[in-house]
Amino acid sequence: MKTVFLVLFAVCLVACTNHAPVIKGTLPNDHYDNELVYWVPFKGASSKTVDSARIHKNTFRITLSAHNWNKTGIVRVRPQLRLALQDILVFTEEGTVRVKLDSVSSAGGTPLNDVLQNWKDRKQVYNKELRALRKKRKDADANDEAGINEEIEHASAAYHDDIYRIVVENKDNEVGKLMYSLHKKSFTPEQIQELGIENKN
Repeated sequence: MKTVFLVLFAVCLVACTNHAPVIKGTLPNDHYDNELVYWVPFKGASSKTVDSARIHKNTFRITLSAHNWNKTGIVRVRPQLRLALQDILVFTEEGTVRVKLDSVSSAGGTPLNDVLQNWKDRKQVYNKELRALRKKRKDADANDEAGINEEIEHASAAYHDDIYRIVVENKDNEVGKLMYSLHKKSFTPEQIQELGIENKN
């Protein structure tokens, strides 16, 4: 009977451990060995709410504390290294999140972190397009300026439409609510009403 109990306990322990959110990451080279990587909650950060792990052979693994499950946070290194290694948003849902820390960082492997990465990718495309158009406007003569301004407006409208669609698809989860809070000013009153996020809070 004792043996059966120990086996069941071991199975339960493994099963419970497997459900804990885990962040597995890689870095571009061995310059960062023995440095710490942190997961910092987006809201309410303190010494008690931060999880961390040490880098070993260009990799790290952060197992999130129970009080940090199902929250959005930032994976980052100490400030002196952040010029080379970009911060990345990570939502601590069940499963393993794969993070690549680099000059342009990325994360994915779980449903909501794939959504966050999709958002980041779209924002990067938009920012690149906007920079190019603003440079074009700066170098243009007065006759071309109005046309370039229309291109900028079109690019911005397309971006915000894409963001709105992502929020619509995720309005019932924490990532969608975060995106809504950051982009609310760009939504029309009709879009805000259709989403109905504030009515659910």
